[in-house]
Amino acid sequence: MDALQSLRDIGVASILPNISSFYQTHNIATLEIEDFYVGARNHTTIKTNRFHFEVEIFNMVVDMQLTEYQDRFGETSTRLLEYMGALSPCDSFAQFDKSKLLKLAKFYKYDFDDSNLIDLE
Repeated sequence: MDALQSLRDIGVASILPNISSFYQTHNIATLEIEDFYVGARNHTTIKTNRFHFEVEIFNMVVDMQLTEYQDRFGETSTRLLEYMGALSPCDSFAQFDKSKLLKLAKFYKYDFDDSNLIDLE
């Protein structure tokens, strides 16, 4: 969820170079981002292409994803998912974070006593 929120906060500008590179690599025609957006039936609007794609498309989709995520997962579930990321074997445990592992252990207080937590530290 943090990654989605960060993407929302930073905006489409953060991924625009990757999009442009993809278009150039595959010889896909691009729009001038500051030109006026041409909508249905070739109707020119007063909005720019940037506004249409960033605000009306990109932000709306990210907001929908954030809402869906928040509706499906409560705060506790979200924290558990985040803390379990510390155990991911991807990229040789690149996401390993001892503080997250300790927080995860605290969720399971019946399985980890104080001596176990000290051992983890």
